[in-house]
Amino acid sequence: MAKKVLISQFSEESNSFNPIIRQISGFGGVSGDNMITANQSGLTVKGVVDVLKNAGFELYGGVDFRSGSAGPVSNETVDYFLEQTKQHIERVKPDCLMLVMHGATVSESSGDVCGDMISELRSVVGEDVVISVSFDLHANVTEQTVKNADYITGYQKYPHLDHYETGVRAGQRIIDHYNGEKSYLSYGAIPMIAPASGYTTSTGKLKLLMDKGHKYVADGIIKDFSVFQAQPWLDCPILNSSVVVIANNKETSLAISLELANLEYDLKDDLFGNPLSPIKDVIEFALNNKTGKPVVIADTADSPNAGATGDSAYVIEKLLPYKDDLRCALVVNDPAAVDEAFSIGVGNYGDIMVGAKLAPKLSNPVLIKNAKIKSLHDHGFFMAGPQERGQFRYPGKTAVLLVGKLNILLCYHAATIGDRSFYYSYGVDPDFCDIVSVKACTSFRAGYEPIAAKIFNPATPGAANASLLDLPFEKRPKPLYPFEEIEKIITTKIYRNKD
Repeated sequence: MAKKVLISQFSEESNSFNPIIRQISGFGGVSGDNMITANQSGLTVKGVVDVLKNAGFELYGGVDFRSGSAGPVSNETVDYFLEQTKQHIERVKPDCLMLVMHGATVSESSGDVCGDMISELRSVVGEDVVISVSFDLHANVTEQTVKNADYITGYQKYPHLDHYETGVRAGQRIIDHYNGEKSYLSYGAIPMIAPASGYTTSTGKLKLLMDKGHKYVADGIIKDFSVFQAQPWLDCPILNSSVVVIANNKETSLAISLELANLEYDLKDDLFGNPLSPIKDVIEFALNNKTGKPVVIADTADSPNAGATGDSAYVIEKLLPYKDDLRCALVVNDPAAVDEAFSIGVGNYGDIMVGAKLAPKLSNPVLIKNAKIKSLHDHGFFMAGPQERGQFRYPGKTAVLLVGKLNILLCYHAATIGDRSFYYSYGVDPDFCDIVSVKACTSFRAGYEPIAAKIFNPATPGAANASLLDLPFEKRPKPLYPFEEIEKIITTKIYRNKD
């Protein structure tokens, strides 16, 4: 008789320094059994469904709660997800529970939402039901999670280009389990965090670490591994990066996880990347750039992909004096300014105050004088880059202002700003700009590196500030690098699948 697998998804990356609570209305998705047949092309759920369906499992859809990165989630949202998932468990009575999660989620009252959920659901299904979990590479994987999940699988690429492949790997762990293969999951925590803008898995020493793990898998020494660089903008009592290794042999699992965890520790300084550039140096470079390619400003501190509000007009303010010299593509989230532009009308001019309305303590508003309303929009766009290609995004009502050569997009709630099709869709071609401002940490690089003269990461304000020492942490654990030095005393442990 085919084993029954219930699939539920709760995906939200929280930023504790974003003051706006993410309510239920901020989540979308196709719940129930329609989740199995819905167009999830390229995403983790699709990978899980494809591999398990091909292996003959009986699949059921549970709750599909998906949100972009934002502030902490409401307690009501957490409670509702759990209540609905429990109802699906009662309906299906699954042999296996597959949870697709981000893993870096905090709420109004908890610093470990995903760990809480997994623990609660374990108490509901009992010890005999398999729980397999997939996480983002930036998950904050806690001891509570590894005590209650049989299998944990994380993204292995940053920028995140392996959503589907992660789903396939997570599904394969379930297949192995029911094929009778013994697996040992070992876990090691490293008390360190690093800004997401400082590293990528495609270059540098982190790539070498990932390559080592991949070789162990290719050589058949281990079955799977995940390296989790914890999202650094979580102000919570339990916060750490970690390594997870799954192998057929207990000693091998412990040994490889310890090796990879120590290598991760050795990267603690490299993960911070290059020093932030003063914005004046970026502008000077752009003024002298003769390549015909744009200079890209990564406004990482205000990246909605990292949970920031996207409402800082700092870059706009610094470029206004050069409005007649530099053709620029710029963006800021400001619903009130959008409404004002709509009231002024296309082709007309007006003075508009923009920015700092969603998170007023993190940046300052900027007055844009004599701005021409170039165009007004109320439509979305399809992602055209390598990350989440084909997925639809809707930034809400959008107004394009023209101030000299500055093209300024005012949006209600633009989140995925790192895809070039974002600017294309609103009549601005980033390829022919002198400066393109992208509110993203690293996800944008896959699309922008081929066209950029140079990418700068300047010092800017925002909830996802790369200068972690400047953020008002109150609940974080101690010691935690880079706030305190840490000793290289790392242990790995197996919590479940014991003999």
